[in-house]
Amino acid sequence: MEMPQLAGSIISIDDRQPPFWYDKGKRMWFYIGIDIASRAVTTFVYGKSKTGIILDFYRQMVRNYHELGLNLPAELEAESALNSSFKNTFLQEGKMFKRVKIHANNARGKYIERVFGKVRYGIEKKSPGFIARPFARFEHNQSGPNSIQIIPYDDLVLARLKDLEDYNNQPHPTEPGVSRWEYFLNNQDPNLPPTNYAAIIPYLGRKTETSCKAGYVKLSNSKRALAMDGKILTGAELINAMRQIEGKNIDVFWLDANDGSIIKAYAYHKGRMVCELMEMPKFNRAQSERTTQDREAESLQMSYINTVIGFAKTQAAQIDDLGIIDNTPKPKRLFKINNVKRYEATEDYYDVEVVDEINEDDEEILYNPSTGLDNEADKEKWKHQFINQTL
Repeated sequence: MEMPQLAGSIISIDDRQPPFWYDKGKRMWFYIGIDIASRAVTTFVYGKSKTGIILDFYRQMVRNYHELGLNLPAELEAESALNSSFKNTFLQEGKMFKRVKIHANNARGKYIERVFGKVRYGIEKKSPGFIARPFARFEHNQSGPNSIQIIPYDDLVLARLKDLEDYNNQPHPTEPGVSRWEYFLNNQDPNLPPTNYAAIIPYLGRKTETSCKAGYVKLSNSKRALAMDGKILTGAELINAMRQIEGKNIDVFWLDANDGSIIKAYAYHKGRMVCELMEMPKFNRAQSERTTQDREAESLQMSYINTVIGFAKTQAAQIDDLGIIDNTPKPKRLFKINNVKRYEATEDYYDVEVVDEINEDDEEILYNPSTGLDNEADKEKWKHQFINQTL
């Protein structure tokens, strides 16, 4: 088969242990991705163990391509050992890659194996501590009687990273006037589909449990607005998203960039993706210094705020009058005094007789606190009679 000419058309990945010891019998692990058209290393991670290295590798691939402003490769070529468990998640065709080719223990089926051979005998062989194979195909690559030198881990990491740097800066095999890395940057396939962040970040990203309040979600010490497809929502679209998550607990899946910022974040409620989360663009406080971009940011903020306020008013108008029921438990009558007669109701609620409304005739027989003496003469007569009786 002919080699591809456009970078990003296919990437070949595999794990590798450079032939050096950082401790007796121990070699470090790398997981590496090679763009086949350019032959450049575009992604790598490393450590003392293979545990978790594969997920870190795919996260790093997303970070690297995002930082370069490039779409992810169209096709993946990988071995089944570490990748088969992801075939039904982010390695399902159409999610992270348009096409996925997984080889079952077929070293010759992956182009990256040829690159590893060039790195081993073209670069690493010249380094201190290199461990040659005793039965290499060519005699000059076979190991001799010398003892194996142990390289401290931190020194070994720096040396191997320098090897990858040197490799990427070597001339491209068919375009010797440019390096492998320069070929990779300048010959990207223009038809690559946009990176499908929404489909892969729930598997590769981090998860944070939070909530949506007044149209904003707090994430990583900043408030993020509701958005979709890289655009902050306003109007009916924002109202529709708020109806689903406003005032509710949600899950946010997000992935950080190499500089610690957030690449993408998505809000999920009950396992379903509702919207994207983005930082609201800022504008200059001083009107005299505002640019066209500042005025657009201000207009967007005002539109967002007005939509949120309108939504809140609509929700408040839809709330009916509430009846409050006191469910506070009543204390038990545990203290009693013997021989005390008491009446205890058998039920908490009972019917009460309702007296008819008072009419004018009834007023004549009602108790009147007045003495009935409506003038001074009557008062004096009453006083005189009372004194004589008491004497």
